[in-house]
Amino acid sequence: MNAAAKIEVMDWSKRSAHQWLEQYGIWVRSAKSVVSANPLVILIDKNDTTRIRASKVSMPCEISDAEAVQVSQLLAKMHSDKREYLAERAWFLILKFENDWSDQTIANAHGCSRAKVRAEVEKGLAYLDGKIEALSN
Repeated sequence: MNAAAKIEVMDWSKRSAHQWLEQYGIWVRSAKSVVSANPLVILIDKNDTTRIRASKVSMPCEISDAEAVQVSQLLAKMHSDKREYLAERAWFLILKFENDWSDQTIANAHGCSRAKVRAEVEKGLAYLDGKIEALSN
């Protein structure tokens, strides 16, 4: 019962924050299982191609489950930060990368401009790039 746990060491230097979040989003969307018992809902979900941008359809998922969990934990830590602006930036990153919302959809949902969304996403990515750089050392 004292088997040593195999722990995968995360190589954060492989990607930028943007690339990690992009891959994490692909992983999340590919890992979602069909949970509805309604066959019509399953059929609609399978055939509704309007929700997926063509550029993201062809992108392969290149991260492991362990890496995705690490990215998720990094994003969750940012989202639960006491500094409200960091939590908001993390939420915008979650909506953009995990939920695949467009900047305009996020802006409409939060009653702000698309430019504000882009700026907050860029600031969030810069923050995560700094965290990733620190984790790489």
